Amino acid sequence: MTEIIPQNHFEVNTYVLYDQTKECVLVDVCSQTEREKAAIVDFVNCNGLKVKHILLTHPHIDHLCGAEFACKEFALPLSMSVDAVEVLKTASWQAEAMGFLPINVNNIPTKTIVPGEEIVFGTSTIKTIECSGHCPGSLCYYNEAEGYVITGDALFCQSIGRTDLQGGDLDLLMRNLKENILTLPRQTVVYPGHGPQSTIGDEKDYNPFFL
Repeated sequence: MTEIIPQNHFEVNTYVLYDQTKECVLVDVCSQTEREKAAIVDFVNCNGLKVKHILLTHPHIDHLCGAEFACKEFALPLSMSVDAVEVLKTASWQAEAMGFLPINVNNIPTKTIVPGEEIVFGTSTIKTIECSGHCPGSLCYYNEAEGYVITGDALFCQSIGRTDLQGGDLDLLMRNLKENILTLPRQTVVYPGHGPQSTIGDEKDYNPFFL
């Protein structure tokens, strides 16, 4: 099961993934206000969920600005790729440049994960997929059993992530999307970092970047 909670002035999709065991995973917690933080905590508590992992798709400030709060609230590290850990060090100036509240990366415990690694919660498993290009260290998270993939800012509904920011690489992004994401089953639901969901089939058929 998947709950989508849009957060902050960039309207980033925070995801809560859970199953019948009541164990869950948080992806891209990016709360800025107390009200946004409460939306995460209230959903977890009202549904009797236990958070097992906090995952990051990529280390841009709009996707990680709630990490300090989430790691403290749920006593867990922020899981991300090795390359993402390096980019995380720039979070303070990212926050200043993009209009986010100050962030102290020293208060964010981290755990590294690698492409192909399986993240287990309850009876569910999600697989990490390499998809850098929009940002170094970008990962997608694929649940084969439930038929969805969380793509962060790599793939959107009929668009792809921008590559004009520091570390962006259009050729790398296109290669990763074509080899690692568009090869998933057509019916796979695409849950992006911003905006509405789509499917792999629709992106292959209608996304102008792949036509």
